[in-house]
Amino acid sequence: MKRFVIGFISMFCVIILFALDQYTKHLTLAHIANKQSISIIKGVLSFTFVKNQGSAFGLFQGQFVFFYIMTFLIFIIIGYAFLKTPMTKHFVPVFCILITLTAGALGNTYDRIFRGYVVDMIYFEPIHFPVFNVADIYVTCSCFVLMFLMLFFYQDDDLEIYSLKKK
Repeated sequence: MKRFVIGFISMFCVIILFALDQYTKHLTLAHIANKQSISIIKGVLSFTFVKNQGSAFGLFQGQFVFFYIMTFLIFIIIGYAFLKTPMTKHFVPVFCILITLTAGALGNTYDRIFRGYVVDMIYFEPIHFPVFNVADIYVTCSCFVLMFLMLFFYQDDDLEIYSLKKK
């Protein structure tokens, strides 16, 4: 019963995060598409509309079959991790990561399926960083926090639950 409740709460959070991502993309299409960039902090941050048919940093342009296969595999891995993760306070960060990672992957996959491209809009100007979106933030932050936790918080014994090897 506890896993069902956690699963329901997790799905609700994924839906909220997905909706937030799609809302920002809707606003971008409605107010920025085919227009000049909008400066938020001059010389630092602007909203710039980009149709991204690739992955992060514009890699793999137009390789939709690759994206669909990778997304399917990512969702299998996320589902596996969700089922294997113990329902304890110690693993709450893992559930948060799984939620944000799922929402991010779902947001960009939705764009690829229904728009034919991913809507990117956030441009960090000082380092000419590629234009990105809210779903990208979810995925990037999730991966960064997961690496940090694996390096500095969880012990090898904690991570054995994800092993595919039989004991």
